[in-house]
Amino acid sequence: MRVLFDGYWWHRGPGANRTVQREFIRAWARQFPDDRLVVALRADADPLELPPRASVVRTHAWPHAASNHWELPLLARSERADLIVCHNYAPAAGHALVFVHDVMFEEHPEWFSRTERLYFRPMLPWAKHAAAVATSTRTEAARMLRLAPALAPPVVTGLGVPPGLDGTLRRPGVVPEGSEFAVTVGRLNVRKNLGTVMLAASRAARITPSSPLYVVGSTAHSGLAATIPERARPLLEDGRIVMLGAVPDEELAWLYANTALTVSLSLDEGFGMPSVEAAHFGSPLLASDIPVFRETVGDCAAFVPPLDDLAVARAVDAAWGVRPAVGARAVDRYSWDASVRALGDAVR
Repeated sequence: MRVLFDGYWWHRGPGANRTVQREFIRAWARQFPDDRLVVALRADADPLELPPRASVVRTHAWPHAASNHWELPLLARSERADLIVCHNYAPAAGHALVFVHDVMFEEHPEWFSRTERLYFRPMLPWAKHAAAVATSTRTEAARMLRLAPALAPPVVTGLGVPPGLDGTLRRPGVVPEGSEFAVTVGRLNVRKNLGTVMLAASRAARITPSSPLYVVGSTAHSGLAATIPERARPLLEDGRIVMLGAVPDEELAWLYANTALTVSLSLDEGFGMPSVEAAHFGSPLLASDIPVFRETVGDCAAFVPPLDDLAVARAVDAAWGVRPAVGARAVDRYSWDASVRALGDAVR
């Protein structure tokens, strides 16, 4: 089979989306070695790190939605592709499998700017053009069917942990050797609920200048930005909360492996990569009590109402240093190869 892959984010783009796109292509090359892969990269994208057998075609349309919807069908025809594998936006024609990361913008427009909402709007209507639709969790698949009941039931794939996290670990220079700390990871937007995390830190006995909360993440591709509550500002001044920004994979892996607690209080997720990453490293994990986290890390986390900062503070103190039991865990089923096998089963 000749497969044309959407590679719009191969070179740059939202971190999680870029990871999923790259790892799907690499895993497809491993799982289906007889397929011929063609990757549609942007005109200025570096093709380095593509699978050795993959060939490259170039796209020129902007933004991603326009490129997928109108440009990929033309490329598929010229390349005689049997299948298009793309992300979020289905092509207007051709035999396509579209992986939709999430459609929470439909249920929670208040978390997104007007420009973002307009840009995302065609995602579900265009998905009806695809031969198959996929997403990462049963929770997200249920949401998609709730919002678009005429859509064929999405294939649920799961995702994997970014392979860069499984390399050499390195302690960030700002973290004193041998210190205790908590960490929260994610884009700095309203949906990630950083404000409640900070308010809880101001109440939690475990969060001190010598055992601080490290905040990992940036505002890139973030939706509406998070605001820092006034009550939390003194914690930034006295070192109880330390903003690390984006960190390299080797430092993020070290934080997960050595933290006394990972706090993941997102209000909603399609998958929720940071919580699965934390569970992968056996980190003590405190997560929002929302359906997607019950699905992905239900046997690896303590759960708490995400907007009750007093309850979160108490849970931080109770969960501090409490690692999940070793053994068979739901999170261990997640891998890129398993995800791609589910995609392949949907189209073969």
